[in-house]
Amino acid sequence: MKKIQILFAAAAMFAVADLSAQTVNDVNAKYNEAVALIQAKNYEASIPVLEQVVEMGFNAGPDASATIQQAQKLIPTCYFQYGLSLCKTGKLEEAIPVLENAIQYAELFQDVKVLNNSRKLISQTYTLLGADAFNDKDWAKAIDVFSKGYAANPTDTDLALYLAESYSESGDLENGLKTYHDIVNLEARHSRYEEPAAKAREKIAYYQTLRAMKAAEEGKTDDVYAYVDDILSVDPDNAAAQMLRVQTANNAQQWNRVIEWGDAAATAQTDPDMASSIYFMLGAAYQNTENKDAAIANYSKVTSGDHAAAARQQIELLNK
Repeated sequence: MKKIQILFAAAAMFAVADLSAQTVNDVNAKYNEAVALIQAKNYEASIPVLEQVVEMGFNAGPDASATIQQAQKLIPTCYFQYGLSLCKTGKLEEAIPVLENAIQYAELFQDVKVLNNSRKLISQTYTLLGADAFNDKDWAKAIDVFSKGYAANPTDTDLALYLAESYSESGDLENGLKTYHDIVNLEARHSRYEEPAAKAREKIAYYQTLRAMKAAEEGKTDDVYAYVDDILSVDPDNAAAQMLRVQTANNAQQWNRVIEWGDAAATAQTDPDMASSIYFMLGAAYQNTENKDAAIANYSKVTSGDHAAAARQQIELLNK
């Protein structure tokens, strides 16, 4: 962006100093030179010529304004096309600064189409540049490359998923999970983000379940709840997360929490044995809080699995 500002500041200064230095005909001739280069698909050579058109146009005065505007419209396109040609010939690293210029000029001249295409291409280029590091599990290098592409185009969900996994596998779960959540949030913007959002949800569940299981082993009950809550924030019907939360509360003998979460957890299960296990825990929670009727009602729902016989015994005891 600074380069552009300097360019136009200099042009304005020259215009004040010597308005007669350039004529409209000179500007038009230079513009036609640029157009000829573009038609020949020599985008690299056309860029400095178009920039000259803009400088000369400022010197020539208001009559050259139409030609200046035409040149300005072509500059971001030429940068994009030049960057694209570099990518096609495998010169990926050389393409990056060219595409950055395409983005800057497209923003300046409000060319939405070129802006979107440039952002898409630059993020794809960074994806290719980081592919070897990712495949070799060189997470530090992968993060360095992918994060630059992600900054340029945060809606490239393929790149975002690679970046999130690189963060997570490197041990930086905070940034990994943040990136996964950002992908999930894109779903509200357009249906095309539905599939990557689903993948991100699976990854959030995977990494947070690992953390929750470790926290459970260490007796860090509140941490378990925090990790499970994060899973449920993006996937409220996640059966495994619902089960883990109720089991943790049951093991901690936090009966009120078992009661609070039990029904939703049982409903979320697709396996009758798992649902029966939760109803058994609910029966025990109500029994321990001296709610006999609710205890019997939940024990009665234990129809299969390892706890079925024990549930029937508890019902007999409670009915005596």
